[in-house]
Amino acid sequence: MTLISALAACGSSEDESGDGSSVTFAVGAPVLIDSTAPYTTVPVTQGYWEDEGMSVEVEPTQGATASMQLLMAGKADISNGGTSSMYQAAIANPDLRIVSLQPKNVWQISVPADSDITEIADLKGKKLGVQSLSSASYLFGRAALAASGVDPDKDVEWIPTGVGSQAAQALNDGTVVAYATYTGPNAVVASVMGEELVDLPTPLDEIPGLSGIATTKDFLADNRDAVVEFLQGYYKGAVFAATNPSAALQIHWAENPEQKPDGDLQEALDATVPTVEERFEGAVETDDSGVIGDVSIEEVQKSIDFMYEYGIIDEQLKAEDIVDLSPSVDANAFDVDAIKQEATDWKP
Repeated sequence: MTLISALAACGSSEDESGDGSSVTFAVGAPVLIDSTAPYTTVPVTQGYWEDEGMSVEVEPTQGATASMQLLMAGKADISNGGTSSMYQAAIANPDLRIVSLQPKNVWQISVPADSDITEIADLKGKKLGVQSLSSASYLFGRAALAASGVDPDKDVEWIPTGVGSQAAQALNDGTVVAYATYTGPNAVVASVMGEELVDLPTPLDEIPGLSGIATTKDFLADNRDAVVEFLQGYYKGAVFAATNPSAALQIHWAENPEQKPDGDLQEALDATVPTVEERFEGAVETDDSGVIGDVSIEEVQKSIDFMYEYGIIDEQLKAEDIVDLSPSVDANAFDVDAIKQEATDWKP
């Protein structure tokens, strides 16, 4: 586990002083790379969780499926990742509750800019890289193929390539021709390769609510205030990072110096900011409600129906049974302009 809090973590309950709560947060990524800065390092260093008396213990995992397993086993209190894994987990355990959803699709299948592959159909007979076979990237990659008329079992071969330099090497040496991932890691891979990656158009681009944050029915019932406070810190970090990506990167590199690219700081920022801007901005995009983390229940059902149709989940689900976005609505009760100003004024 990685403790990233100004307070000592002590489990999913009131802390020893009685002043706050401790939350274990399972993140659907094996490495807390710079694209995770908005919801890992930034809320901590800027005191967004500490202000609420919270400590947050971050548990990196091999992917959203693994993080869901921790959540449902009671070894984590809150988890983020692709909703494919969340809905599949809810089939086995209907006590799962999704409390935040991102309207914009972040799941992509990317190819090098000079590739002759321009559409999903071109992937037939090819090898595709993916973070792991337990990741939401794999599930959504399969759906993107199936919805495009490509059999994800018979027409392609899936190769676990990890993230970052491992994935870049697999693309560089031809082990794979494309990489199924999400906004953030694909940009990191492109940066390592020194070559632009192009996202292939997929039906996923029209489907909302494909990534989110989940907890359990019991934890939400017993600790609703803590869930709201966690989400508020998460959203403040997202607003900060979207407003000043350069500051978010410097904050992250200060906590994870091994991740900073070699050489001059400004050169590192010039090279890296473009790789995270879209990811950071997408985290604060909203639908017509203007509320971060909120998607209409009709749109949620649309995404569930899509996942069931294309075999991402095994059974049909009713959105209202497992989705409760009211904590997100409550968590939006903060001064967004003040956070933006804080980000604008940030100095190293």
